[in-house]
Amino acid sequence: MMVMRAKVLLWCASIVVSTACVDQANPIPGPGQSQPARRLSEMGIFVGPLAQLQPADGVMAYDVNVPLYSDGAEKQRFLWLPPGTQIHATDDRWDVPVGAYFIKNFYVPNDAGDPSRGIRLVETRFLVKQSDGLTPSTYVWNDEQTDAVVSGGNVDVPVRWIDDNGDLRDQSFHVPGTSQCQDCHDDRNLGIRTRQMVRPGVYSDGTTDQISHLIAANRLDAAPPPGLVLSDPLGDAPLDSRARSYLDANCAHCHATVGAAHTTGVFWDYDHTDPAHLPLCRSTPTVAGNDHVIVPGHPEQSEFLSRMLSTDPWVRMPQGPVHVPDVAGIAVLSRWVRDMAPEGCR
Repeated sequence: MMVMRAKVLLWCASIVVSTACVDQANPIPGPGQSQPARRLSEMGIFVGPLAQLQPADGVMAYDVNVPLYSDGAEKQRFLWLPPGTQIHATDDRWDVPVGAYFIKNFYVPNDAGDPSRGIRLVETRFLVKQSDGLTPSTYVWNDEQTDAVVSGGNVDVPVRWIDDNGDLRDQSFHVPGTSQCQDCHDDRNLGIRTRQMVRPGVYSDGTTDQISHLIAANRLDAAPPPGLVLSDPLGDAPLDSRARSYLDANCAHCHATVGAAHTTGVFWDYDHTDPAHLPLCRSTPTVAGNDHVIVPGHPEQSEFLSRMLSTDPWVRMPQGPVHVPDVAGIAVLSRWVRDMAPEGCR
């Protein structure tokens, strides 16, 4: 099946004080179909009540070690490959066949302490592999949770839920505009790589890790060579590994030698967050009174953390879709900086 790669257009009314942008909706055909679908229910990806996200034949769930933070939303991921094709495993970014679909559903639990209360789906995003890159598409769920409609994104969806601490969260989830997809992805699927996909699990086919599960399902051609595997930032791995894993997953799609922010020389991929490459005491434009990227021993003086805490969209990091600071992630990075020695910049 061939999906025509659409050009995503962006109109901005003002860039002086505020920016009002309208992104173009990009309906795509479902797997094996030719007619672009304006509703998720028309795509044949899920069976039964749509909000239950039960995959149709040929659609397979998968997960990653460190999800990209998305304003507190959780995600369910699925993939579909054209018949007769497989993903080729490498030691880093895997080779994906043309025509592959990657599907990511964003949701918040109604009550994180009581899964029986269900979830509130917000959006379903697609990346379809083409011979010249990736085609993005976004579908936003209705309030009734019966269907999702194609959207250009760049909209705020009100969400309310009870978080892990029992506190009521009442906020707007920002659905990024389709024109922003390439800012992060740059024609790459960020999670389909060894460091993200090598993970344990118990599956109905009897396999006990995701790689074996993908091979058994004929989606992956072979196990990748041994390589770096990211750690859960909120898990029990050593702090250094957890902090570096967080930065790799949340920042390195831009801040790496091949990323959009490579000209800054500040690299947050795991290979560059060892002490020999960290931007310790590096001068930088001042944010919240802080003018060094990392001040060892002093997270409150470190500019990169000030950016993560900022509410200014021109300053905040990560740029783009993040609008609500990641309190848990920032706490891990703050402890990481606090433990660095010797303290201070002289």
